[in-house]
Amino acid sequence: MKILDYIFAARPLLHLPVWSIYLVTLHYHLELSKDSFALSDILMLLALTLATSASYYINQIYDYESDLLNDKLGFLQKEYISFAEIKTLYYLCAAISIGIAFYLSNLAGFLILALIVLGAIYSAPPLRLKDRPISGLLANAIGYGFIVPLTVMPDMTLHNDGLLGWDNPFYFTLTIGAIYLLTTIPDKEGDRKAGKRTLAVILSTPLVKLLALILLIDSVVIAHSSNFLLLVILSAISILILIISLFSESEKILFFAIKMPILLLTLLAGYFFFYYVLFIVALLIGTRLYYRKRFNMDYPKLT
Repeated sequence: MKILDYIFAARPLLHLPVWSIYLVTLHYHLELSKDSFALSDILMLLALTLATSASYYINQIYDYESDLLNDKLGFLQKEYISFAEIKTLYYLCAAISIGIAFYLSNLAGFLILALIVLGAIYSAPPLRLKDRPISGLLANAIGYGFIVPLTVMPDMTLHNDGLLGWDNPFYFTLTIGAIYLLTTIPDKEGDRKAGKRTLAVILSTPLVKLLALILLIDSVVIAHSSNFLLLVILSAISILILIISLFSESEKILFFAIKMPILLLTLLAGYFFFYYVLFIVALLIGTRLYYRKRFNMDYPKLT
């Protein structure tokens, strides 16, 4: 159970955007380059997974108080993992991910290093980007939305056809930014009490939703300009749910609006890479069993 605690404290289900963005981008890269899925892609996914895990480990260290206020599930709060253990996990994941990436290429190494640095200054003082309105948004949008797609091209062989080139990072930058804005809403009261100044704290909830809507509409423009219908549909569905949320105070609809883009993106990645679907199904079952056994709760839920 201790090993499982270490694994699930890295919040593997929250890695879905990273994995899915990488795989969707990789699909188009392979189509244009005429290459095939290779060991280097598995190693890059491993590096991204470890870098993301490091970010979630360090986040739990510095968000201990606000997670208590927001009644969030806490491995540290329940003393399933000690502060010393989670710090060790952070340094191990950060070091190994950087090592793997530099083994692949210098560019890959610097991209993963940038993710590690972003993850650290996002949660740790004195910067704590997550507690500031604009920097929190930019850190998420740039880290997950812009840098992750670029790791598909560690040799920096960029094409500007379809969504492979710079269109791709811009599309995901916008969609991840929109999702981040929505995730700040459920935590606004706890964040306010903890002295954080997220956009949801300083702005009204409808205005935050409206800003997310603008980003999603912009993502449709990017996807349409690249003639990629599937991403247009993905953003359009997300927009529809968000519009419904604008006229409703239902928390369930809000969580549905947060999770639907990630679900659709995961399904798209699974459509391109069938083994990814099998992996996600196994992960969902394992996560459900773990949280039922360890915390006596049903997780994950769509709403």
